[in-house]
Amino acid sequence: MTDAYDKELSEWREEMDSNLRADYSWLALWGLFWLDEESNSIGSEVGSKVQLPPRAPKILGSIELIDDKVTLHAAADANIRLNKDETLSAARVLRADASGRPDFLFVDNIRFMLIQRGDQLAIRVWDPHHANRANFSGRKWFELDENFRVKARIEAYDPPKQVMVDDIIGTQHEGEMQAALVFEIGGEEQRLDAELLESGAYYIIMKDKTAGENSYPSGRYLVTEVAEGGHVVIDFNRAYNPPCAFTEHATCPLPRPENVLEVAILAGEQYSES
Repeated sequence: MTDAYDKELSEWREEMDSNLRADYSWLALWGLFWLDEESNSIGSEVGSKVQLPPRAPKILGSIELIDDKVTLHAAADANIRLNKDETLSAARVLRADASGRPDFLFVDNIRFMLIQRGDQLAIRVWDPHHANRANFSGRKWFELDENFRVKARIEAYDPPKQVMVDDIIGTQHEGEMQAALVFEIGGEEQRLDAELLESGAYYIIMKDKTAGENSYPSGRYLVTEVAEGGHVVIDFNRAYNPPCAFTEHATCPLPRPENVLEVAILAGEQYSES
């Protein structure tokens, strides 16, 4: 490995750490509240269906779920802002994250939005004052190991492979894998299904023999280098933990069975429950 590579990897890890400390990062998640049909109260008052942090108004209004349409009915004095700059003065039908153009709503600097997982709908709440941000001691990484930066052969799926992806909360969503990436570690052939990104890199959700020992039990994520020709470099030194390693309010997709490796990848991000 070159000094330039060491510097690049170090800067990438610092950026990953910095992003995790941001105002509306995974560490700032306050809660995830699944909606019932019809009316759901929202506010800081104890017993609210969508329970906001104590500094929020006790009664912010209600969220109505009817036939998969979610409408926020704001209380008269709620002072809710849409996407930071528009004040809501009437009922608002909310766009979920699955739309690709979700509505972000703010009360002071508390942020919330509608998310959809399968046929379930929920309100996700962030609080930049969350103690998790202040108490975070930083990401932990294995030492850089060039043996875990490997060149993989791309075996494209034509047509793309249609799959169902499980997530950590027990729901499924449809996915598409564009290729299997084939490589060697320790003299043995390994394969990982991967999703092709617009950049020309591949996105991988994988699990290896370190899971539950010194990496996150449910697996790790990884973005490869940009593919060249029929090959791509997989740098496991850049394997990172899913959001669920940092908050109980995330809904992380899990590795499919074909992406569970029977080899220990002693590279990338580590994990400890303590």
